Amino acid sequence: MEKFIDITLIIHATSGGFALLAGLLAIATKKGSKRHILSGQVYFWSMLSVIVTGLIVGWYRDNIFLQTIAVFSFYLAFTGKRVLRYKKEVNPALIDWFASTLALMVSLFMLYLVANNIMRIGFAGAIPMLLVFGGLLLSMAAGDLKKMVKRNFVRNAWLYDHISRMGGSFIATSTAFLLVNTSVEPVWVMWLLPTVVGTPMIIISNRKWKEKLEGKRSKA
Repeated sequence: MEKFIDITLIIHATSGGFALLAGLLAIATKKGSKRHILSGQVYFWSMLSVIVTGLIVGWYRDNIFLQTIAVFSFYLAFTGKRVLRYKKEVNPALIDWFASTLALMVSLFMLYLVANNIMRIGFAGAIPMLLVFGGLLLSMAAGDLKKMVKRNFVRNAWLYDHISRMGGSFIATSTAFLLVNTSVEPVWVMWLLPTVVGTPMIIISNRKWKEKLEGKRSKA
């Protein structure tokens, strides 16, 4: 079993490396171009490999934190890819309902772990991150389900959601990479660095696209 886990870890690390490289290429290339689409596909499938191997290793090592964070990261990538469908249609598929419902359940479990651990050991360790990721996942999953129920899809929201979700997934993946491969003190610096750098970039990108698209509408 140990040998199987070692191989799984190698696949996990390799997939994470491919995801980081593909994510950087997707960020650097023009949206809608062949390179952007191809790098996005590589990123998505690499992230799928990351979550599967992460769940296996997390289960074997009884690391619930690793498992839940893997679900969080992949849900961002999954929905970031799926929202592209809403450019042409607004009918969610069964897999969309399943993914959002599962994510909602995982988020509630993450928050349960937070409450349970606070009562046992106080507000320490990985608890703050579980609280943040659990809260974000709950908000996203509940929001996605609400939109699917009400068919409440705002014009061009698919583009902004695509940028935000894929960007958020890349931030989470970069955070995991830095935490595993660096030993900077205090540790919270590595937790926050990708978010501090990546969040403004997502906001700026969405703002530029909004100005561009609204400019085209006003001219029309």
